[in-house]
Amino acid sequence: MDQATREKFADIICEMRANRSYRAFARLLGVTHPTIKAWENLEGIPDQENLERIASFRGETLEEFKQILGGARQPSRLQKLVQQVRVIDKEELSVILHVIAERMSS
Repeated sequence: MDQATREKFADIICEMRANRSYRAFARLLGVTHPTIKAWENLEGIPDQENLERIASFRGETLEEFKQILGGARQPSRLQKLVQQVRVIDKEELSVILHVIAERMSS
């Protein structure tokens, strides 16, 4: 992974972690919290299995995620929405679910 890709990956991890603790986010991904810190600080790179797990968590295929990391592709609207829903707090999620319920009933 070249430096630019590592920086993009670190930015994505920081964005995905949002306001979660390192430990809480690490549990979601099935890694240790030092691993998350290392990724964010450009001190480590993920293996293939972790890249697949992260891509899946983001609602993307591994190939799509690699293209996004390489700058050759942007996430779709749906992928962006999935990513946002995964990181918002429960109060905001409650509002979104209420809006969805209203829309579904009309």
